[in-house]
Amino acid sequence: MLDFGCGEGYILDMMAAREVAFQSYEGLDLRADALAEAKSRWPHTQFTEANLFDARYDQKRYHTVMALEVLEHLFEPEKVLRRLANLADEYLLLTVPNEPWFQLMNLVRGRDLIRLGNHPEHINHWNKNTFADFVSPYAEIVSVITRFPFVILVAKPRP
Repeated sequence: MLDFGCGEGYILDMMAAREVAFQSYEGLDLRADALAEAKSRWPHTQFTEANLFDARYDQKRYHTVMALEVLEHLFEPEKVLRRLANLADEYLLLTVPNEPWFQLMNLVRGRDLIRLGNHPEHINHWNKNTFADFVSPYAEIVSVITRFPFVILVAKPRP
């Protein structure tokens, strides 16, 4: 399992609470402070501070690659998605905010009012259909669902 953009490793907390364990897991992020937090809570887990496009990942392969609430922050999400699909042998698990509902939820909560509820770090916006369309050139969609306020997509990378 490669967890791209793992941050502080909160997904591991959620999985452990559900008694889900990974045979092999690598959390990848650029933020040293987030990785330090993840390592402090999960000291026997592999966390790597690196760029996804580092040469060390040219030959790596993972059964499953995850990017959970990451792609909406990226300037070149197509390039990143292509790389993630190339690293995955079997599955991609991707989640993004479901727009416009995520933005409206922020607005109702009084968050990011000056930007009409748009999170300042979200530069890409998708809903269930537009996200599936975005992913489909790189992977065969297995499942795409919404769980308020997110889109959850499982796909098999194209050869």
